[in-house]
This record gives sequence, C-alpha cells and structure tokens, in this order.
Amino acid sequence: MFGNSLFRAFAFDGARLVAAGRVLADGRDCACLCDIAVLPSHRRIGLGKEVVGRLVRLSRGHRKIILYSVPGTESFHEAFGFGRMTTAMAIFENQAGATTRGYINGD
Repeated sequence: MFGNSLFRAFAFDGARLVAAGRVLADGRDCACLCDIAVLPSHRRIGLGKEVVGRLVRLSRGHRKIILYSVPGTESFHEAFGFGRMTTAMAIFENQAGATTRGYINGD
C-alpha cells in the first residue's frame, strides 16, 4: 500500500514503527490522506499532528485534499483546515460493519 502511494510519512521509536500515514494522489487535482495511524502507546505526544501536517504540506498544490479518517476524529482534523463533506460516499467490503463503526450512515 505505501509503495503505491505518492506521499508517505513514518515515525519510529528506535527501530519500531509507531506512526504512519499515506497520500493517494494524481499529482495535480486530488490528494487523499488515508491510513493514518499512531500506536496507542504513542498517542497524545504530537505524532499524529506531525504525520498529518507533513502529508498536508506534501499535498499542497493539489486542487483538493481529501481525508479519510476514523469517526470521532473530526475536530482533530478540522484544526488542519479540513471541512466536513456532504457528498462523500463509499462502498465497503463489509457495509454492515462500516455502518456499525460509524463510517457510513445506515439511513
């Protein structure tokens, strides 16, 4: 996954990977931040901010930067300038599971 991404960011604690994120992008119009993760043991120390900030900086120049994130993290991402979309839609391999976890509306 990371090898096929235009941009990526990693954080290590010694040799241990503790945070990561990537951007799928076409180099001009659209960049999508996804798979941003920080180990629970390394949260609340700024690694998530560093990863997202780096990926946003690398994505500048695209006409739009889209973020795919975990429900409940909206306010964290709004601090970077992201706004909630009303038109985003998705097809998941497990639609029922995605609905249960809050990724899609069950309406």
